[in-house]
Amino acid sequence: MTKTLELVPGFDLKLWQDTELYRSSIDSVLLANWIKVKKGQTLADLCSGSGIIGLCLAQKFQVTTYLLELQTSLARLARKSIEDNQLQEKVQLLNINIQDALQYLSHDSLNIISCNPPYFAAKDTPTLGSSRSHNIARHELFFSQELLAQIASKLLKDNGSLYLVYRPDRLIELMQVLQQYNLPVKELLFVYPHVDDVANLVLIKCRKTRRTNGLKIWPALILYNRDGSYSEQLRKFCAR
Repeated sequence: MTKTLELVPGFDLKLWQDTELYRSSIDSVLLANWIKVKKGQTLADLCSGSGIIGLCLAQKFQVTTYLLELQTSLARLARKSIEDNQLQEKVQLLNINIQDALQYLSHDSLNIISCNPPYFAAKDTPTLGSSRSHNIARHELFFSQELLAQIASKLLKDNGSLYLVYRPDRLIELMQVLQQYNLPVKELLFVYPHVDDVANLVLIKCRKTRRTNGLKIWPALILYNRDGSYSEQLRKFCAR
């Protein structure tokens, strides 16, 4: 294994990753830059991997943060990043399956939950890759949309927010599940690799409420110029 220490765009954070394990990428960076946290709020990052989203938010907003990650190898990397960024007083790491979250966190205790979940349904991927770390992170082997909705609805306070990054082709399916658990989608931001491409990611904000009216769709976010360089729009998004 080869460990790498990287800076996260938009944050003053050093993140440890490993070339042989699942590595965080642009989707996690976008979600971390989209979330806004108020002073005194408490948040949890589910399926946290090496910790990029939760650590970025804990560092930027100086709030109490919980990282929940199933894979022990990724949790070890997150632990090292917590220590190297001196976030021990703000961040608690839970190396658990999110289905056990209520054994460690109280009902109605969180203001914000973030999650970059596995995108691919297990039924759609009968043949998995050779990397167990990648398979767990990318495919719903120990995860489901309904499990996410159940846990988030129980952990969030009333009017608390759930932030996700997801694939547009499963958005309607996800929205239907979230709605069943009083987590209606309130904001969407579609992400496009290039100006002429179809969207390949969507940033989602839900609120724990029984009120279903009100949906805001933000202007599209284009990531790259035609020459492959980062767009000015992306640079501004990560500098907010």
